[in-house]
Amino acid sequence: MNLSTKSAHQADVAPLDELLKNFNYAPLEILRKYAASLGTDDHMEVLRALAKQAREKDEADNQVEIWERESLRQKQTRLVIRINNYTQHAFAANKDNLNLNADMRDYIGIRPWSFLTFKLDFNYIRELGSRTKDIYRHFIGFGDSTHGFRLDVGLRVATSFGVFSPTLTPLRTTTVVSTGATPITCAKRITYAQSDEPYRFTVELALT
Repeated sequence: MNLSTKSAHQADVAPLDELLKNFNYAPLEILRKYAASLGTDDHMEVLRALAKQAREKDEADNQVEIWERESLRQKQTRLVIRINNYTQHAFAANKDNLNLNADMRDYIGIRPWSFLTFKLDFNYIRELGSRTKDIYRHFIGFGDSTHGFRLDVGLRVATSFGVFSPTLTPLRTTTVVSTGATPITCAKRITYAQSDEPYRFTVELALT
């Protein structure tokens, strides 16, 4: 790149970065990638698209908070899954061991550059006298042979017996791995974990 071209590029990028700094729903590098994917130099058009995405992220976050506070039926626990898709790829739900019906699979299909959240409620049954109990262990596969990933989640409760009362220790497991021929980066973190029974929790995935 010659000096004049480089200077022109910097002049063009600078106002875009100033615009992007008004949004904090994703890292700046992700916002740059999303803006580039729009295929336009019109900053107002980029601004409208970013504002729409920010609203969608807020709506997803608000729904997560509602589900985290919502009362459950007796002997039930809940897993909330939130997926931030920072890629141009769509990921259809293609296989699972949850016996999801077609409507649910359609609902959890992931659109490009989108924010998805959904909840799964499970029976919470812990047998008295049992030292460890798997409450649930499940997986969902997304995508296809080119771009895909698999999410595995589980909850196990370990019991240690003391003099006066047993001590319960929840063991929450979450793994996510890229499964397609073209790798994607799959990051995950637990953002909420109930400290007492039934040990509901929320996991957040970021696809890049």
